[in-house]
Amino acid sequence: MNSVEQRKVIAKFAVVIVAVLLVLLCYSYFLPRTEVEIDTVYHSSYSGLFVQSKVSNAGTKEITDLKVKLAVWNSTELLQSQTHYPGVLSPKQSVKLPVLIFDGPHADPYELIISMEFNSEEGKQILNYNYKIADYGNLAWHDQYFSF
Repeated sequence: MNSVEQRKVIAKFAVVIVAVLLVLLCYSYFLPRTEVEIDTVYHSSYSGLFVQSKVSNAGTKEITDLKVKLAVWNSTELLQSQTHYPGVLSPKQSVKLPVLIFDGPHADPYELIISMEFNSEEGKQILNYNYKIADYGNLAWHDQYFSF
């Protein structure tokens, strides 16, 4: 392969790289969309059982009136519940929720219910997530709401 052919190959490769970067940039910052993510982690340790959550606005539209309720149940009763009102999340903004700590035997199964409400250009959204906590240890979940 001579140097002229090498330059053509390199130029084509550069054009492809620039095109991919342009598509990613447009998607991340210019394509109007609502994209709300919630990351949740359950920890079991000697000091207790606890749940940590973070809500992120990964979209390009603002969300308002954000309300997040976390509740942990055993098979028959509510063990702990918290409601948080972060309010407004601008695009690319995240908020960590206060830790939810609850008591119970480490090996028992639990149910974590997360209810999230917010307003966007599409109107009021109500999202409910249900997670099973079993086999003591550490667990992680990621959920997402997406709308163009």
